[in-house]
Amino acid sequence: MMVPPVHGVVGISSRRSCHAFLILAGLVAIGCTLSPSPRKMYEGPTLPKEQIGILRSGCFAGNGLTIMTTQIDGKDIADGCADFALLPGEHHIELSAEQLAPKSEPYVMGSGSVLGASPVPPGARPEKVSSVIWASTSPLRITCTIQAGQEVIIVGTKGVGEDWLGRCQEHKP
Repeated sequence: MMVPPVHGVVGISSRRSCHAFLILAGLVAIGCTLSPSPRKMYEGPTLPKEQIGILRSGCFAGNGLTIMTTQIDGKDIADGCADFALLPGEHHIELSAEQLAPKSEPYVMGSGSVLGASPVPPGARPEKVSSVIWASTSPLRITCTIQAGQEVIIVGTKGVGEDWLGRCQEHKP
């Protein structure tokens, strides 16, 4: 007695696996293209990372001080929170900074009855809110020496009043 082959079940499962793989591969490709690459700050063709230095943004240092790059070697920078690809050597960098208050998480609530209304509606999502509590009033100028293949990040600390310090520090990814 011969058992007839079952065609539909294996074919559907294989097709679903193939579709899932293609969707996953597409999402990975989109993610790779959306991750920002360092902004090229030199003339000529794009060089491999072993031949350039990377200046990483100090915008998200985590200590409440947000450091933005406003100029590199006399060139104005539109996105001060970007990362930059630089040729090896000494670079003159102009910075500005602001200190943010710790983030609070207020809930956005719709209208509802005063009595019996839940303080946090089901499904409500907190919105991260932070405000600027201090901002530099004039640019800080520093000099960074960057080696080929090296990554540096700008770090800083707020002093008293309007004083603050910034410097380049080697960054190990």
